[in-house]
Amino acid sequence: MNRPRFCATLRPLAGAAVLGLGCLSAHAQTSTIDTSIVSSDSIGSRELDTIAAHVRDWAPGLSSDDMGRIATSRQRLSRPLSGSSVAVTFREAYSDALVPELTTLLASENIGSRLAALRLAGELATEKSAALIIDAFDDSDEAVRYFAIGRMEAAFAQAASHPPSLSPETCSDMVRRLGERVGSGSALEADAAVRALGGTLRLDQSGFNAPRNEAAVTLGSNAGARARKMDSAALDESELIVALNACTAGRSAVTATGWKPNAAGTRELIGLGGDVLAIVFERFVNDDLPDAADRAIDVQTVRAAENLIHFARRHDASLQGASDARSPTRLGDLLESGDDRGFQNQALVLLARDGDLVRSYSFEPQRFIER
Repeated sequence: MNRPRFCATLRPLAGAAVLGLGCLSAHAQTSTIDTSIVSSDSIGSRELDTIAAHVRDWAPGLSSDDMGRIATSRQRLSRPLSGSSVAVTFREAYSDALVPELTTLLASENIGSRLAALRLAGELATEKSAALIIDAFDDSDEAVRYFAIGRMEAAFAQAASHPPSLSPETCSDMVRRLGERVGSGSALEADAAVRALGGTLRLDQSGFNAPRNEAAVTLGSNAGARARKMDSAALDESELIVALNACTAGRSAVTATGWKPNAAGTRELIGLGGDVLAIVFERFVNDDLPDAADRAIDVQTVRAAENLIHFARRHDASLQGASDARSPTRLGDLLESGDDRGFQNQALVLLARDGDLVRSYSFEPQRFIER
């Protein structure tokens, strides 16, 4: 990986790490919200007053210049959302009280406050807080954009583990915005977006088939298009990591025990696997591969791609009511061992203009080779 540039990009996020760890600085307020309110499906005036008092006590600390106070305030405000029995009714009432404060913070110049606001927005995982995260995708600060993408992943995780306060339509909007970052963002943003799309694919809730299938198509098509644009002669390892993680997220979707993508999403994921495999194949053809002892990232990328292809093809066969008796390929093993001729021959079986992937799934003949 190009570590100096990658780490320099991450350096502005140091405040986020501080916010995650926090330190319990002295604070005069001690308000809490009882768990009976958090788990209640009925929020009346008394409960609303308690919620308002809690927000009133702790929200001012988010605009402090003291990182410790920001962290403490964020922890206190997020605590009601951390249990396993957070009711939708409470989540929405809490969002109504807290989102106006977060909106103000996101317009401030205090980077710690803005990141804390985004973190809380992800933990809320409501329609209103999701709108704040989506708006932050257009922030001029890359650190804020990167953090906002991660908060989408957090929102999907909340929706997966609790009765969701996000609608399928809002999830679809989030998926589309994530797809844009996969296709055109920096490697840092694209990698975060890939992981967030993986969170959508894990959203195993009734009524969410549309955004999940849209996420599979978006992940496959946008990450595949990004891979096809890569220049093997000047390839930053951070780009290979984006491709590798995209394949890993896709494989997890097609091997899940619950929901799996439909035929359209599965085809796009198979195409993604081929696109990523073709990156390393092109590096081999152009003599850009390092020696066998120094090609660990290329080997990992090939293994992620061939595993995605194998399991996605098995899932596709099951969707057709058939079985897939193909054995997994061993392209990663060949590459790792230095058997480059064997790697070339087996890769061509899959990727050539008349190769198995083109013939079986009607991809454009030049999609993987001669691109």
